[in-house]
Amino acid sequence: HGSSASKSFSTNGCGGGGGGPSTAPPAKVQSWTKVTPGAATIMKDFNSEIGVKQIQITVNNEAQNVKVSVTKYDGKPADVSVTKTGKVYQYLQINVDNVAGKLDKANVQFRVEKTWATTNNVNKDKVVVSKFDSTSSKWNELTTTYASEDSTYYYYDVELTSFSYFVISEKSVVGDTGTGAGTGGAGTGAGTGGGSLTWLWIVIVVVVAAVIWFLMSKKK
Repeated sequence: HGSSASKSFSTNGCGGGGGGPSTAPPAKVQSWTKVTPGAATIMKDFNSEIGVKQIQITVNNEAQNVKVSVTKYDGKPADVSVTKTGKVYQYLQINVDNVAGKLDKANVQFRVEKTWATTNNVNKDKVVVSKFDSTSSKWNELTTTYASEDSTYYYYDVELTSFSYFVISEKSVVGDTGTGAGTGGAGTGAGTGGGSLTWLWIVIVVVVAAVIWFLMSKKK
């Protein structure tokens, strides 16, 4: 690969006294002294609690002291202002240091436990990885490709060109605002239909009145 690496791995449990939250969630950090263009540098052997199997990083210029860190959260991270709708498997943060202006792409393989998918009635084809956009304060669903599975996990491939907070969840239902729109549409339709019906009755009454007047005139 033309790169040398030194690994550091840490898993943190619950925080100290006072009933406060964990000082830090389970995390995996790996560093390289040098990453060269041409061949993807692979980071793997993640903590089983983390929803990532491996990350392949490709650079277009030599990068020194590259550090990749992946952090798993049990709930929405404090720095994220919006909770992802639907059933959420896991929130994650992926950081890559010292690759600014040198990163070509990163291919990340995420993983989801089959027991979670079964328990939450989420089909394997309905799983998506989303990236948090802090500028617009929203989650953007990424192209998530089902890759494979084993006895424990489903695996999904996602290509990234930048890093942030991510969430693995079920895909959003297309047109979740459709209920409101549908109600409005129904109201409009009902109003239009009601108006048409009123005019129809007026026409019928006028026609009947005209017929009665005509018959009465003939009798005279």
